[in-house]
Amino acid sequence: MTKSNYCSVRKKTGEVKNFNLKYLNLFIFVFIAVFGGFYLFNINELTVQGFALQELRMQVDTLAGEKMDIEEKINSTQSYYSLSSRLNGLNMVEASNIEYLKDSGQAIAKK
Repeated sequence: MTKSNYCSVRKKTGEVKNFNLKYLNLFIFVFIAVFGGFYLFNINELTVQGFALQELRMQVDTLAGEKMDIEEKINSTQSYYSLSSRLNGLNMVEASNIEYLKDSGQAIAKK
């Protein structure tokens, strides 16, 4: 008995059509290969994006730490103790008898 690569398909009209299984197997193989390639490509892209996202998160953490350090330096520089100690070194004199200008309601500069 010989092995046949054909499968007989009978239509409603009664005629027999031979269907080649070799082409069906080739189609299935190509289908699996193409979608397997797409799957590998997508997995690769997701992995690369995951590493990029992880690196960006590390940069965010680093920058947040630097921001906190800078804000801490700003707060310590603007503190009352820091300002008062620097004022003594500038030999400034305290202002007394402060007079404020009153608005007369007139325009100061004209066009």
